[in-house]
Amino acid sequence: MKISFSPPYRFIITQVGCGGTGGYLVPKVARLLYCLSEYKKHFKIQYLLVDGDNVEEANLYRQNFIPADIGRNKAEVMAERYGGHFQVDIQYAPFRLESVEHLSQLMSTPDSFNTFKILFGCVDNNRARRIMHEYFQQARNIVYIDAGNGKYSGQVVVGYRNASGETVLPSVGDLFPEIWEEEEKTPHRNCAINALEAPQNIGANDLAASLVFSILNILLTEEELNTSCLFFEGRKQEYLARKAG
Repeated sequence: MKISFSPPYRFIITQVGCGGTGGYLVPKVARLLYCLSEYKKHFKIQYLLVDGDNVEEANLYRQNFIPADIGRNKAEVMAERYGGHFQVDIQYAPFRLESVEHLSQLMSTPDSFNTFKILFGCVDNNRARRIMHEYFQQARNIVYIDAGNGKYSGQVVVGYRNASGETVLPSVGDLFPEIWEEEEKTPHRNCAINALEAPQNIGANDLAASLVFSILNILLTEEELNTSCLFFEGRKQEYLARKAG
């Protein structure tokens, strides 16, 4: 499915979540922005990271952090490290996503009519997904890519609404109605224990990030969406993709 980008080719990329999947996605996107700064100089791209959590020692087992990051905000670490490495401007918002209005403010721009928005959902809770889905339903010129995974498997869902506000590709909230169910409150379990007992999650997170990046890469370099929903099974190296359009 071809996507027509209207001048002045301004993009707002907002990523919610910089932990498991999100932490592996940031360096991939930063490298792409570095490439596009030479390959497509007429593109103006804003990249914003949103995460309210600080790095804990337990995160080092599975997420893309190092011991020196402990105690610092996850979005801040990612923005500074990879923005600096690739000399690209990465902004960060060190707080949790609270509402649709909150997300709307983060993704706002004075010339929004000529702006194409790209929203990454890299979260492990349905509350944030509901906020992103509701925002998506109200927006125009937006691609919403949501990644979710379990121990071995997961899915990446691509939603798209065009300039007229028509939903061309449904988002995760349409395909997986369980996100509207309230999550049960369970006692917090140490992430380090989870990682040591299920180290495959490291591979599942990185794999999900690679698939999200692949979709973004095709979108920005070839102006095309070629996937609407992709399921993966990391243990068996199996994939099932639904084509867009």
